[in-house]
Amino acid sequence: MKRTRNKQEVGPPEYGARDAAFWLFCVFILGYFTRVTARVPALGHAHFDLVLAAFVALAIVLAPRPRRAGAPQKLDPVARQLWFLLAYIVVTIPFVEWPGSVMRNLEVYAKSVCFFFFVVATVDTTKKLRILIAVYTLSQLIRVLEPLEMHLRGGYWGSFTSLGNWEYMDRLAGSPYDIINPNGLAFVIIMTLPLLYLVLRPTNAVRWTLFLGLSAAMAYALVLSASRSGFLGLVFLVLFVIWRSKRRAAYLAVAAVVGLISLTLMTDLQRERYVSIFSSHAKGAATAEARLTGVMGDFKVSLRRPLFGHGLGTSREANANFRGQDLPSHDLYTEVAEELGYIGLALTLALIYSFLRACWTAQRLLASAPLTDARLRFLHDVAATLVVVVAVDLFFSFASFGFSEPYWYFFGGLSVVTARLALKLAPAHAAVGPAARLRRGLVRGRLTRAGARPRGLLAPGALPRPRSR
Repeated sequence: MKRTRNKQEVGPPEYGARDAAFWLFCVFILGYFTRVTARVPALGHAHFDLVLAAFVALAIVLAPRPRRAGAPQKLDPVARQLWFLLAYIVVTIPFVEWPGSVMRNLEVYAKSVCFFFFVVATVDTTKKLRILIAVYTLSQLIRVLEPLEMHLRGGYWGSFTSLGNWEYMDRLAGSPYDIINPNGLAFVIIMTLPLLYLVLRPTNAVRWTLFLGLSAAMAYALVLSASRSGFLGLVFLVLFVIWRSKRRAAYLAVAAVVGLISLTLMTDLQRERYVSIFSSHAKGAATAEARLTGVMGDFKVSLRRPLFGHGLGTSREANANFRGQDLPSHDLYTEVAEELGYIGLALTLALIYSFLRACWTAQRLLASAPLTDARLRFLHDVAATLVVVVAVDLFFSFASFGFSEPYWYFFGGLSVVTARLALKLAPAHAAVGPAARLRRGLVRGRLTRAGARPRGLLAPGALPRPRSR
């Protein structure tokens, strides 16, 4: 059935497939991140998330496959890199410290990896990409605003921390139905802010008011979480966005003013909490130092098995046995090194780098085509936003684990479909000049950049060969 085209879509129309699987996936995302199974115990007993994921997979398999012109499409570099990592995890099971623990942890990891394959398999139009990002952003907003509303209405905190000398400080965590602690809440906040800007696209007074209001509420929730890593992550996010903007001086001045106002509105304990990041005399400085010594301890544990590690999901088990701390590593890099060894760490970083490379591929394609089509402008914004999100995630990962969390694989899937859609739509808008040369480079499986020819995103069969003249 043909779809009505938007008036701003001046390029070729898009026809999607697997619509049923896509909408089921959207429902799955909302239910998974808002913890519907915890809110409705009957759904938990029925394993609603698992059943819904099975229906998504079944809908993908049973959907008719769209016809493709040219040779069969091969794996893109992101999916290929992920398969390398998955194969490494499975093949090295006999060589890790605790193979039995790996077999138990594979189920949790498989649930997260499914996010990648679901995104890649169901998102084949810019409209679906727009809807999926909006649904995901909405689910994360609920995770932030719900505990904030509970705090404002009834004094809910959810967690606390020790400041030393038998003094404690309340901290805002996720809602009682959620599973995130204060640091996890802070991570969700800084990860969602760029996506919120992408979804709202504040171009008028109403949208700006909504964006600034939600951003202020999320920033307040971050302050209440008293997360030092979240505070540093927010500073990194702001500076990174300013560095990428064209009005750096003006935005930097605004950020400085907002920061000073925020400091004056904080309580003494909240200010002391953030001062303890760099001051050894502030309250809570001992816990900040313990975080650094903990990372060094995790690094020493990782050196016990530097090649293949202790096994997938065994960071907490390794620390409990060999460091005397029954906690997982609070650093993504030492977490992966402990679990998969340094070979696995290299494969993981290569996978994350492939996410960025896919976004850069999309940006170069779109930069060579006139952005008269609203879809191309949206894809350009998505690619730029994903670069910011991945960069912030990499920075925050110095103080947070997350290898088996879904967000890495969800963003990886978004990077793939963004580049695929850019490859599909951008060349159609320009058949001559730099865009044509860029297209020919992609048809050969390589992407040109200032005369260079680094690897591209898709195989030669992804586009029909240009006609000879």
